[in-house]
Amino acid sequence: MSVVQRPVAGGFVADGADVCATRGPGRPRDARADEAIIETTLDLMSDVGVTGLSIEEVALRAGVSKATIYRRFESKDALIVAALASLNSELPAAPPDGSTRDVLVSVAEAWWLSHPTSQSAQLFPRLFGHARSNPRLFGCFFDQVIEPRRDFFRGLIRRGINRGELRQETDVELLTTLLISSSVYTMHLRAAGRDVAPGSTAADFVDAILAGFLVKADH
Repeated sequence: MSVVQRPVAGGFVADGADVCATRGPGRPRDARADEAIIETTLDLMSDVGVTGLSIEEVALRAGVSKATIYRRFESKDALIVAALASLNSELPAAPPDGSTRDVLVSVAEAWWLSHPTSQSAQLFPRLFGHARSNPRLFGCFFDQVIEPRRDFFRGLIRRGINRGELRQETDVELLTTLLISSSVYTMHLRAAGRDVAPGSTAADFVDAILAGFLVKADH
C-alpha cells in the first residue's frame, strides 16, 4: 500500500516558543541514525511514557551521541512529536476506490483489527494525558499527528459529497469527528475490559453514523 511521506517536527508556535522546530541545515544526516533515533524514541515512550523519556536514554539505546540527537531536534518535545508523526506512514496516500460507505467500513475494520497491537493505540493516549500539563507539546502533536489523520477522513467525506453520495450540506468536521471519536472511545474501552456496544462491529458504527448524512435514493 502506498503511504504518505513521514512528517517532520516544526512550524508550530505557541506562547511565543518554537516548541517543535528542528535545527537548521547542517552536515548531511545519516538516515540510519535518524531511523534508530525515531524507533528508539517510540519504544521508550511505550515503556516509560512521555515524562519518563530522556534524551540520554534515547542516545544510549540508539547507539548515537546526544549531540547527534540535538542536531536533529531542538528539544525532547520536538523529538517526541517527530517520532509520533512517523506513525502517519500507516495512512494511505490517497482515498481507496469504492463507495464512501464501503471505503469507510474497510478503513474502520482495518483500524479496529490493528488496534490491539499498534503503536498508535499505545502511545496516543499518553499524549492526550499531557494536554493540560504541556499544552504546547499537545498543540504540536495535534497539528502534525492528528490533523493528517483527520485530513484522510475529510478527503473521503468530500469525495462522497462531490459524488452525490453524501448530502451537500454535510458538516465535514462533524462527520470526521463522529467517525474517529466513536471508534477511539469503543476500542479503548474494549481494551480495558468494558464493552459499551456488545457485538457491534466497525461496520455497524459507520452505518449508524452515515445514516444521517446519506443522500436518500428516489423511489
